Amino acid sequence: MYDILLPLHSYLRWLVLLTLLSTLLAALHGWLTNRPYTKADAAIRSSATSIAHLQLLIGFVLYFKSPITSYFRANFSAVIGSLEFSFFGLIHISLMLIAVVVLTLGSSFGRRAEPAQAKHRTVALYFLAALVVILIAVPWPFSPLAQRPYFRTF
Repeated sequence: MYDILLPLHSYLRWLVLLTLLSTLLAALHGWLTNRPYTKADAAIRSSATSIAHLQLLIGFVLYFKSPITSYFRANFSAVIGSLEFSFFGLIHISLMLIAVVVLTLGSSFGRRAEPAQAKHRTVALYFLAALVVILIAVPWPFSPLAQRPYFRTF
């Protein structure tokens, strides 16, 4: 299961980023142009949030199946100083959980806000905050925290 979920988690991040960025751009456009909040806006916001929840769920399964995080949990005091173990054992999962909570709150508050400009503004600000946290928490190949390839193979 781990060998399937890990590449899936890697590929799904691109869908998370794409839908999150699409929602953010639509919300910014709606906010700045005072455009009505449409069903398409609601659909992309809901899709981005749902895909992020799926990614988080897969991430939680991986967290408890990963040899890196298992080693981190079993040897916490010995490896807390290791950036790679700390990143995957603590930093990555914490930041991603925070990002998805912010995303969920933004989606919920944005759905309920009135008028349309407030909906767009709320979604834009919360989704931007979540995007920044996600970009920090992803183990990009160039990250100083931990590096992984852009795409993992099955």
